[in-house]
Amino acid sequence: MASEVLTAAVGLLGAAFGAAGAVWAGSVTARSQRRQTQDQLEAAQRRWNLDSKREIYMQLLRCGSLWQSTTWQLFHALRTDVGAEERTGVYQQKVQRWQDVAATSTTAMVFTADIGVRRAADAARDALLATERACDDWHFGRGDDEPDRRVEAFRAASRDGESAVAALAAQIEIALRQ
Repeated sequence: MASEVLTAAVGLLGAAFGAAGAVWAGSVTARSQRRQTQDQLEAAQRRWNLDSKREIYMQLLRCGSLWQSTTWQLFHALRTDVGAEERTGVYQQKVQRWQDVAATSTTAMVFTADIGVRRAADAARDALLATERACDDWHFGRGDDEPDRRVEAFRAASRDGESAVAALAAQIEIALRQ
């Protein structure tokens, strides 16, 4: 009988160790699965953030490029003395493109914490604004009446704008690699 009690005690002890082992293994598995789920969610969040940054940055570059293209259209309209109606249409399109640039630039500033991109976006906006002013002065007949000076002022401002947008593109590329 003593051996039966001893066998029963060993059996109960074994069952207790087995149950404890199962509980421990279950908790380790649950923790591991929780951690894996958390890692997957964090990876998905990082991908979403990167995709969102990429989208807003590309939109910013696209808006800047479209605005520059429209500004050059107005430049050619002013140089070739096209009709007032066509010139006004191009001017209105340029104004709309500038609003797109300003809105997208503001969104990019709010969205990104990258200092390099912020500084480059500020410099690009300032350079594009200088081009905007040179073009508007010419369109509205303000400033220098000498056509060659107006052309040179516009071209110089436009070159600065293109350089600033290229610098912005380089900063965006660096930011997206990080």
